[in-house]
Amino acid sequence: MKKNNELIGVIFVLIAGVLWGTTGIYVRWFSKLGLSSLQITVFKMFIAATVLILWCLIFDREALKINKKDIWVFFCSGLISMDFFTVCYFSTIQNADLSIAATLLYAAPIVVLLLSVILFKEKFTAKKAIACVLAFLGCFLVSGLIGSGRGIPGKALLTGILSAIGYALYSIFGEIAIRKGYKSLTITTYTFMIAAVGSLILLRPAQIADAAAKTTVPMFILMLVAISINVSLLPYIFYTNGLLRIAPSKASIIASIEPVTATVVGALIFKEYPDIYGIFGIIFVLGAIVLLNIKAKGKDIYEES
Repeated sequence: MKKNNELIGVIFVLIAGVLWGTTGIYVRWFSKLGLSSLQITVFKMFIAATVLILWCLIFDREALKINKKDIWVFFCSGLISMDFFTVCYFSTIQNADLSIAATLLYAAPIVVLLLSVILFKEKFTAKKAIACVLAFLGCFLVSGLIGSGRGIPGKALLTGILSAIGYALYSIFGEIAIRKGYKSLTITTYTFMIAAVGSLILLRPAQIADAAAKTTVPMFILMLVAISINVSLLPYIFYTNGLLRIAPSKASIIASIEPVTATVVGALIFKEYPDIYGIFGIIFVLGAIVLLNIKAKGKDIYEES
């Protein structure tokens, strides 16, 4: 039973990572219309928050009940993690290749692993350490920084590193909320609610109106809904449900399937093809995911995680 539960957790995190890996499609589309990463963040948060609140009001009002003493957890996950991460990551995508943006993001597993050991007393196993190194090395190779001669713009490097910190903190705050007894729907709903309110300071109606005028209204609305559901609402629901079943350090490494997905998207849609190093990078990332889930006679190879 425990094995099945862990497997479901792994699958949920993988789905989240793949969905996040398609982020560049939407960000590039809105960028062509003249919207900044800040404006895209506003849309993403508000639509996702609205859907979640309506769902809770109709199907599960109990999910909206929280202890006032715990509100700080959701403020941190919504503002410090969600808003901060999204703005930084979208900005990186606008200033660098998709694979590079995703690679910088995946310094996150190292942050999550270290914080999980300190805060949650997780075991620092050899398997986790090796998988973390494999994942980050794989992401680095996927980026194309070796062999292609491409450099990273200074702004993209800074926002990429900051996005990794914000992304890592969602796993930490999410785990804290889970340990306080909250279910994934409550965590995701309050995170997006607070993130939506926090993003109001970024709202610039005139800029949004100018961007909308450059395409058809139905298409603009469709893409708004798509970015809010496909790369915000659904992946966070899957990822948070994954955290209910597996440790945050393990989840953050498994989610490194995202840069692999981003590389495939970049190649198929934006003609940003990986070289031989990128291919090896994909193999390393997949190897890290497999390593984390290999069991030997009922026990992990390098220690129980």
